[in-house]
Amino acid sequence: MKNLNFGERLRKLRENADMTQAETAEKINCTARSLSNYERNIREPDFDTLIRLCDLFDVTADYLLGRTDHAHHYQNIPLDDQIAKMIQTVLSLPPRYQSDIIHYTKLNKLDFEILKKEKNDR
Repeated sequence: MKNLNFGERLRKLRENADMTQAETAEKINCTARSLSNYERNIREPDFDTLIRLCDLFDVTADYLLGRTDHAHHYQNIPLDDQIAKMIQTVLSLPPRYQSDIIHYTKLNKLDFEILKKEKNDR
């Protein structure tokens, strides 16, 4: 989301989360009209609302404010390119799909551990 302003970033995050303005506004304890004004850069949220937005979308305030293109704190940790691409792909999906991927990964890990144990027991 390079070079996007606050309102554009907020709108993209909301849309990627597959949420309406009304749903998002309810979750952060503001009105849909206020959220619309934030997305259109007519108004700016107060600090408490900014924090609730960051918590809701699991992004940093620096990201929402356009100070960085790295949305998440983990970006400061050096990652293998393939792992970083995988994380970015997962984070670009709506939350329900992210949950499915996490669940599937846990099942694969459990399956791997069972196979490993069976191999060691032979």
